Order: sequence, then C-alpha cells, then structure tokens
Amino acid sequence: MTGTTSHAFVHGHGDPNRAEILGLFSHELFRPRTGQTHAEQCRLTYERLRWLGPRLPPATELLANPRALLGVLETAAVASPSVFLAMTIHCCLSTNAIVEYGGGRRDLAPWLTELDTMASIGTLVVTELGHGNSHLAIRTEARLDRGTGEFVLHTPDPAARKFMSNNSLDGVPKIGVVYARLLDGDTDHGVFPFVLRLRREHGVPDGIRIHALPETWGMPLDYSVIEFTQVRIPRYSLLHDSAAWTPDGGIVDPLGPALRLKRSLAVRENAWMASAAALAAVSRAAVAIAVRHAAHRLSRSRFSGERAVLEFRPQQHALFGALAAACASTALVERAKRAWCDPVGDDPLWSRSAALGRTLGLVKASACHTAYRVTETCGLRSGAHGMFLANRLAEYQGLAHMLNPAAGDGRLIELDAGRSLAEGEHYRPPQLGHPVVRDLWDPVCWRELAAYRERRLHERLTRELEVARRRGQDPFHAWNNRLALGRELAAAHVRRLELDCFIEAAAAVPDHRRRAAWERLVAWFAGERLRTDLAWYLTEGVLTADQARTLPPRFDLLAEELLPHVVEIVESFGLPDELLNSPLVNPQYAKTCGEADLPAAASVTCK
Repeated sequence: MTGTTSHAFVHGHGDPNRAEILGLFSHELFRPRTGQTHAEQCRLTYERLRWLGPRLPPATELLANPRALLGVLETAAVASPSVFLAMTIHCCLSTNAIVEYGGGRRDLAPWLTELDTMASIGTLVVTELGHGNSHLAIRTEARLDRGTGEFVLHTPDPAARKFMSNNSLDGVPKIGVVYARLLDGDTDHGVFPFVLRLRREHGVPDGIRIHALPETWGMPLDYSVIEFTQVRIPRYSLLHDSAAWTPDGGIVDPLGPALRLKRSLAVRENAWMASAAALAAVSRAAVAIAVRHAAHRLSRSRFSGERAVLEFRPQQHALFGALAAACASTALVERAKRAWCDPVGDDPLWSRSAALGRTLGLVKASACHTAYRVTETCGLRSGAHGMFLANRLAEYQGLAHMLNPAAGDGRLIELDAGRSLAEGEHYRPPQLGHPVVRDLWDPVCWRELAAYRERRLHERLTRELEVARRRGQDPFHAWNNRLALGRELAAAHVRRLELDCFIEAAAAVPDHRRRAAWERLVAWFAGERLRTDLAWYLTEGVLTADQARTLPPRFDLLAEELLPHVVEIVESFGLPDELLNSPLVNPQYAKTCGEADLPAAASVTCK
C-alpha cells in the first residue's frame, strides 16, 4: 500500500529513486528483532549498514547530492532508527568533516576510500565527559611536535575523556574525526578536527582506551568513553581547512581560536538537517501506525455497541492532534530541505547565510519536540500494544529522545537562537500592530496572532536587556534571568515559520476535496497553538473570554469533519507495510511475520 497524492506531505515525493530506496529498506534484514542482547543489537545495526553500503551511492557522492542523501536517511529512520543514526554520523559528520575541512587533499583519499566502501565506519568524537555539550570547553590536546611534524593527542584529565561516540563494539573498524585543541608551544590555535584510526577489526591502536557505556533506552548503539595517552598521529591527520603550514613547521590560522571553533562545528548543520528530516519521517510513521490501528481496533461498551476506537472523541482529539503536529512539522522540514538543497532567494531566513544556520537549528529542535510528543501520544493511544518494540512506536520515541541532545542540545540551540534574535543578527521581528480578531478560524488571523506574539516577546526581551545594561549588569546576570524569555522568543519564531509553511503547503494540494481536508487539519493545528498560548493572548488583551470559549466545541466539529479523511491522509504519506514492519498497521500483516519476531500474535492485534 503506497500513497499517490502529489503534495508536500508525501514522503520522498519527486525522488526518482524512491521505489528503489523503499525496496532496500523493506528487505527482510530490516524486520524488527526481539530477544537480542545489547551487543547483538549493535552488531545488527552495523550488519545492516554494511549490507546497504554496496547498494547505495558512496558517502562522498551522497554528500554532493543532498536531496538523495536526505531521501535515504529519512527512509532509514523509519526502517531502523539505529541505522539512521549510524549512517548520519558516518556520512554527514565524519566523512563530511574530511571532505569539508580537508580541501580535496590527496593524502586524505585512503581515508575516504575506506569510508565510501564501508570497510571502516566513520564516527565523530567531540563531546567531553566533564562539560557536556559545552564545546567551548574542549580540553583534549593535539600538541604539535615540530621536530617530527607529528601531533601528540592526549587526554589531560578524566573530565576531558571523550563521551558518547559510537566506538565500543569489537569487530567493527572505526575511523574517527576527533576534535582537539591544537597547541604549538605556548600558542593555543583553538579546536580543530583530526582524522585517525580508532578501532581495527580486532583491538585498538596503542595509547587509545575505549570503554563501553551502559545500554541506552530506545536507541541501541555502541556508545563509548575514549581516553588518549600520548598518541602520536601524523601531520596529515590535521584537517586544517583555511589554516596553513608555515615554512618553519608551524601553523597560522586566519580565523583565530573563537571563529575556528565555530567553523569546526559547522558540519553539525548537516546533522541538523538530517535529524529534522528523520524526526518528521518517524512522526508521520508513528501517526500512520496509530491511526490505522485505531481505525480497525474495535471496542464495545454498554452505550455504544461495537465501534472502532477511532470513532470516540478522546481518541480523535489525541490522534488528530498528533497527525496535525506531524504534518505541520513535515511542512516546516520540507521548507528547510528546499533551502538546504537549493539555497537561493531574498528571505535571509531561508537562504544561505548565518540566519539559515540558526533556522536549521531551530527546525531540528522543533522537529525533535514534535516527534517526542507525537510518538508518545501514539504509543499511549495504542494501549499496551504501544509498549512492544515490534510495533515500532517505542523505537521511534527513542530516536526523538536521542536526537534532542545530538549535534547540539535542542534547548541550547533555542537559547542561542533567542540571544541571536534579540541582538538582531540577520533578523527583523514581524512589523505588525495590535491585531483585531474578528474570526478566530481565519488563516489570516492565525498568522497575525503568531506574528504579534513573536514581536511582543522580542520587544519585552530587548527592553529588559537594555534595562539590565543601564544598571551595569554583566552579561551572565543580564541573560540568566531572561533565558526562559529568550527561549520563548525562539519558540515563537519557529512556530510562526511552521504555521506559515503548513498553511502554504495545504493550499498547494491540487485536489479540492483533499485540500479541504488538509485545511481542516491546519485549523486543528492552529487551534491547538492558540489553546497552548491562550493565557498570554488573554492577558495581552488580544482575545476575549467569549472567543476563548469557542475553542472546545470547534475541535469537536473539526473532529467530525476530519474523521472520514484521516486514514486517506496517513496513506498519502507513502509508507508501505513492508517499511513500517508493524503488526499494528494491518491485522492481517502480523500473520505474515515469523512468530519469533512478535511477542505473541494475540498480544499485538486487537479485535
């Protein structure tokens, strides 16, 4: 079963290789397994990854074709979240760092060949145990030995041990891009990436100690803590980017330490885009599973007789809200994908600039919050069935949990964006006066309310920061009491963008009947946003109590109007049963799965 509707919500629409990609990830190797140990789960991830290797373009080719890369990664997320994570690290971070900062050097070609053939898997080694996601505090040292031209990689203390990279599984060769502070005598040049071998097929190089971390919930991978003890690495390990070697064997960097760190971390924007695409994909997958399950799962009571649980209002309010959120997130991510793949246009928020990096970070953070809420709701609304890993919902929730801190914690991204917006970096707040609300369900009204909220939050934050400055507060105290307001501004900004994208995508649906259904879904999403921020709008005097009272009955009306269309909507996502691999999507599908793959046939299908 695949959808044929042609609009922005169709997963992978327009990709000529879509059918081939679906075929790869529908292979029996990707069928969920149960009863495995943690090590067996990790080994299966790399088995799947290496099986894909010769069947997909190599990593360097995918990096040159971002649309194809994102199509592969978001399909991988639905089929196997752990494969998505390992592939994103391998391609978007490790391989990309070598390509981006290596400048096409021929001495790096052997590393890229190993990564392209997946003879070795690439990892990125940045975060340190003692400082979390604070990359300003990286303390791992790469000290230049001018006598030999080598670097000496060293962990100066336990807090500087590298944390969380996927390097602990024996038998899987790993090439790591390790971030370390480049020291030349008394000069600290800042944080640079270095490429080196972290693990052979059996064992690790001298001076490197890799400790396996405990099992994680929801996202099995061979996470590790790494310690370096006076490890000598060759000169060509340094990915020096625009820095250069001097005739006397030293380093000169035109950027300086502060800008060098920012430049060295720029590869994470690839991971932001990949993560956002994956999170939107698993949001769609989760809601497709839950809606289809609720449509055929029957319930009987004294007053209703036998009915599908999707006919009951509480189930509708939960799942239609999840569906609206997943589709809005998809519209936002699709807009980000277009900007990432073809960064042209006059809007700095969506064209290649410093603003695009901020926008992509916020899109990733927003998609992560949405995916966690959607997968949690879908799991809870699927009852006990939602608990079983074989039904996929818990696995998708695990991915949303894992991607929140990955490649930059979502909250930190929002806090940094709030500061950037307050300082007017490539940004002007919406220029809108006090809106006059005549029809609360008019799309023009939704956009005006979202824009007004963003402008007012910006005004309040900048006003408070100016008062703090006049009082002589230092930067820490000026911001510390206003971090929550800064994050609120960043959230309002990305929510306005999301609403705009959703309205525009629904309006572009060509078929009138389907477009009307999508517009009702947009109304549901906009109504939930109003309900979330209702207290703020009331205290601002923008909405009245009488207008607020119209919200609950309108949701019931929308539920009535959406009910005949929701199954068709989730089918338009184009997610075949063989890709979802969930017995919940089809009561007959469980019968085609081996008994070893399921907790028990009776425990995953509800009649």
